[in-house]
Amino acid sequence: MALITLLLTVLFSVYLQNRGFIGMLPIFLGAVVGYIISAVIDPGSVSLASIGAAPLLQVPHVTLPTFSGPLVITAIVSVAVMAIATIPESTAHLYQISLYVDRFAEETGREKLRLDENIGFNLVLDGVGDFLHGLVGATAGTNYGENNSLMAITRNYSGPALLAAGVIAILLAFVGKLAAIVGTVPLAVSGGLAIYLFGVIGMQGIALMQENKVSMFDPRNLAVGATIMVVGIGGNIGYGGFIPVTVPVVFPNGLPAIATAAVLGILMNLIFVVFAPPLAETAAMRAAAAD
Repeated sequence: MALITLLLTVLFSVYLQNRGFIGMLPIFLGAVVGYIISAVIDPGSVSLASIGAAPLLQVPHVTLPTFSGPLVITAIVSVAVMAIATIPESTAHLYQISLYVDRFAEETGREKLRLDENIGFNLVLDGVGDFLHGLVGATAGTNYGENNSLMAITRNYSGPALLAAGVIAILLAFVGKLAAIVGTVPLAVSGGLAIYLFGVIGMQGIALMQENKVSMFDPRNLAVGATIMVVGIGGNIGYGGFIPVTVPVVFPNGLPAIATAAVLGILMNLIFVVFAPPLAETAAMRAAAAD
């Protein structure tokens, strides 16, 4: 079912592109058709009991932060580390979407927006968002790459459309029936969608490196990228999200894999910046001489 959903969504995104409003809905169409096929092939994969029990309208569950309990230090440190980890993630996302928006502007004869020039303001807003999230018991957030993927797939980069989507999403959080319907989506269907959306995030990263001519023959770049990939992906998949290196009181269950990978990448790159390898210095001198 995951493969069927993936294939359908890819076909919708490729063959419905530039077909008006319906061309904006490949992910939604893939989810709906995958849902229906899953219900027909395996009726047990879809249970509608929760929909009937759910209220039509509800107030979203809000949890105020507490500072008691055996894992309070762990929770505080974990959220703090996640907030640090979202900095390179948010930076990369802005550079990615800036690249795609400017390329789209070139194709349509419009002026480039150069969103990447607002990286500082973007990080400030991320910090404000993290602060507000913490006040209602949520974790650190960022401008999620799945949304970048959806924009790249549909080529819809409209600011007003994004604002409207955000407002609609907030309002829909008060519809209990809708939350219950979403909860009945089979795991295989959402997994098929995730393959596509998360894969496109990676492809955007490759496009960004190509556009900026990042050398994959440079040992420094290879070292930073390899460390982040193995620690982040390997630790997240192989050990359930936590690297089996415990720190008493702070991380009794192990180090969070993705956050640890981001921090290691930042620290490793910082070492190369502060203590520039001889080859890097030579290359910089040659570049300066050429200019």
